[in-house]
Amino acid sequence: MKRIATLIIVIMGVFGIANAQGDYEAFTFSQADYLGTARFMGAGGAFGATGGDFSALSTNPASIGLYKRYEVSFTPMSLNFGYTDTYYHGDKSSAQKFRYTLPQAGIVMTHNIHRDNEWKSWQFGFGYNRIMDYNNTFRANTQVNSTLMDMVLNRVNGTSFNNLTGDGYLFWNSWLIDTISGTNDQYFSRFSNQDLDQRALVTRRGAIDEMVFSFGGNYGDKLYIGATLGFPFLDFKETTSYSEAPAEGGDLYGINNYTLFSEQRNSGTGVNLKVGIIYQPADFVRIGAAFHTPTYYWKVKDNFYRSMTTNYSNGNSNEDSYSNYNSFTLTTPLKFNVDAAFLIAKRAFISAEYEFQDYGMATLYEDNYDYVMENDAIREKFGISHSIRVGGEINITQGFALRAGYRLKTSPYKMTDSPYNNTTHFISAGVGFRGKVMFGDLAYVLRMNKDSYWLYDAYGAPCNYASKIHSVVATIGCKF
Repeated sequence: MKRIATLIIVIMGVFGIANAQGDYEAFTFSQADYLGTARFMGAGGAFGATGGDFSALSTNPASIGLYKRYEVSFTPMSLNFGYTDTYYHGDKSSAQKFRYTLPQAGIVMTHNIHRDNEWKSWQFGFGYNRIMDYNNTFRANTQVNSTLMDMVLNRVNGTSFNNLTGDGYLFWNSWLIDTISGTNDQYFSRFSNQDLDQRALVTRRGAIDEMVFSFGGNYGDKLYIGATLGFPFLDFKETTSYSEAPAEGGDLYGINNYTLFSEQRNSGTGVNLKVGIIYQPADFVRIGAAFHTPTYYWKVKDNFYRSMTTNYSNGNSNEDSYSNYNSFTLTTPLKFNVDAAFLIAKRAFISAEYEFQDYGMATLYEDNYDYVMENDAIREKFGISHSIRVGGEINITQGFALRAGYRLKTSPYKMTDSPYNNTTHFISAGVGFRGKVMFGDLAYVLRMNKDSYWLYDAYGAPCNYASKIHSVVATIGCKF
């Protein structure tokens, strides 16, 4: 198979032995957590109907119609500290990661129309919002009577050693698998049926940053419309180190241990269109809705590198590697959301949003490969995910505000009743200062996620992990 895309599967997948895992790529690159300004983050991202925040241009573009003045905003700091606990065969492992990111920058320009016109103003905005952050690290350590070699044997049996490629060649060339005496296409492994010390370390980096160009209008201070043309830039890198060694030390027929190292990098550019509307039937309430077309990523670059290092009891070692390059086209699922905001005496608001997305609609394409199996797997494994965002803000004084919010993104998996099902929770709080010209905001966000993945056997015991990421976000800006 042409597609060589492994180890993208750590969200829920198989440890992958040189086979396409395009269904998990489609799922991973279709996700959005909507990061952005500290005000947006502190109030749970629930600004679709509230409006007046740059990051809301990526959820409900009609929010731009609420702007009355020019505004420049910049979020120069998002400090993220994450730690992940992994549970595998009763053993617990932990990993930590610290990252610094720049999740937002933008400008909104407003043109006021003659007061006798029902159209009060037009707005134009451009900049970028970070809509997905992949940075995380986790590990799994255990002792178990199973091995990656068993999966390798299932895949290479029936193939002559002269025709082995990719992972099959790496394992055979390192003496981790060998031919059964008298055959040239049937194999065994010295690691089978042995108590082994297994270790895996996975590090993920990257994000999806969306460049947005938005246009909107205000009709009679009652109806607000908007559209955003988005250009998401995907940058993803994952490195995985997996090793096996005899649990009691020593060697297995002259082999002390081996380490399999993999690196996958994906990058690409997409395009989408979002349209939205907000209606204010009374001074104290606004309701809105938005539709997001699928994002079309063309020619996503897929670079994969894998190396094998085997250490022998005689002090020698063997190292071999291979790499693959490919590209593919991805169409992500469409989205639809509805919003409502309640305004309280011009000093506070409470808002809520609901977003619908069917991950089973993601589709992969390639000129020289039909992706029938991968697209069928997408339909089989992934379904509808519901997102709920609620938040509020209260102005304690004319220039000082407090905020709080909560977000829930439900599991997209069809075939699981486990609590480790990729359901994600966000809890946030924030403060803000507003002057006549300058403003500043600060937010704290806790992201909690539980999921499962399989080191190599999709029918064996999964690794269950619980991840928590603490973020501190700061935004500065000015109005004029």
